[in-house]
Amino acid sequence: MHHKLNKSQITVVINCIEDLNIESSPSSLFQIITNLIINSITHGYELETNGEISINISEDKNIITLKVIDLGLGIKEENLKKLFEPFFTTKRGQGGCGLGLNIVYNLVTQSLKGTIVCESKLGSGTTFTIHFPCKVVKIN
Repeated sequence: MHHKLNKSQITVVINCIEDLNIESSPSSLFQIITNLIINSITHGYELETNGEISINISEDKNIITLKVIDLGLGIKEENLKKLFEPFFTTKRGQGGCGLGLNIVYNLVTQSLKGTIVCESKLGSGTTFTIHFPCKVVKIN
């Protein structure tokens, strides 16, 4: 991530309580956060060389809330409904394959047993809000 962040001069700010304990899939959380940051750099800040992405993590009643917020370009309303569909991309032919947010959706809903919502307005940035339990019980 450092190479992409340094090249773009995007700053990532993390806000999280110190004593947070999550019993879940660290690889899934890593992949989710990585994909959302790359998505913000690629789409949210495509025309800018610098910006900020905030990652806010909190817990209430054993539910984790993870918010990834950028103040970039935002998303057209008609695209919000298709964001998590496989192969949907606004960068076809420019390196985008349309799988990043589909992978995020599947990891959140299947691996973390959670939910994900995207809120955005064109010109006002984008917020992804993910809710999942602090402890994910694996079913064999």
